[in-house]
Amino acid sequence: MKTFATCSLLLGIIFTFIGVLPFIFSYPFNNGPHSGPSNVWELILMISHDGKGWYLIIGVTLFLFPNFLVFKRKNLN
Repeated sequence: MKTFATCSLLLGIIFTFIGVLPFIFSYPFNNGPHSGPSNVWELILMISHDGKGWYLIIGVTLFLFPNFLVFKRKNLN
């Protein structure tokens, strides 16, 4: 159970970080003949913009879910 909670927290932090990026940075446009991301950061920004907020929702859920389990477990004891 502790491994699941740790993995869920780590994935929640990563997904929340990716989900917040569209609110901070604009979409990296490239209208050249070989349009696409020119580096890894632009690729991450494009993926986060294509998520349309789902990464943020999933990240917050994964981040809060283990806390709910621990709180529920403490109430049972």
